[in-house]
Amino acid sequence: MKRSRGNTRSFLLDNNVFVAAIAHPKRATGTLGLILHLIADPGVRLVGNVYLAEEMMRYTEVFPSETATLLIEALASKMEFIAVEGKYLKICGGYLGTSDQSDIAHAATCLSTGPTLISDDHHFDRIRDEGIIEVWSTKKAVDELLGAAREHGDKPCY
Repeated sequence: MKRSRGNTRSFLLDNNVFVAAIAHPKRATGTLGLILHLIADPGVRLVGNVYLAEEMMRYTEVFPSETATLLIEALASKMEFIAVEGKYLKICGGYLGTSDQSDIAHAATCLSTGPTLISDDHHFDRIRDEGIIEVWSTKKAVDELLGAAREHGDKPCY
């Protein structure tokens, strides 16, 4: 697991993780628990970019709820927004099987600043497999972050 700033762990949550948490706000899903944990844990640094903020805002309107509103506010207040240099966009664009600028920007943000990308989007498989950036599925993130807390008898941060 990549670490930066001492013991702080850095992550970029892809929009599909956010959507999974807000699409059915009455369900207490592992994805919702994961996001709440990442927001509440002072040892976690969340990184994003303007594309991610725009995507999340758009889906807050598609799936309107108090949960979506509270999550977007909490994520935005904790997230460090990065402006990515063109060289990182070019490198990552060559590894992704998509021309989606937001996916390229997410990968480039991770390449330039080091966070682990949490996503279930298969566009990131090659860049992960090549070892360019670290990519975790939502299941792996839940298992690694929430599972470790449960194994140690820790109460969730949220």
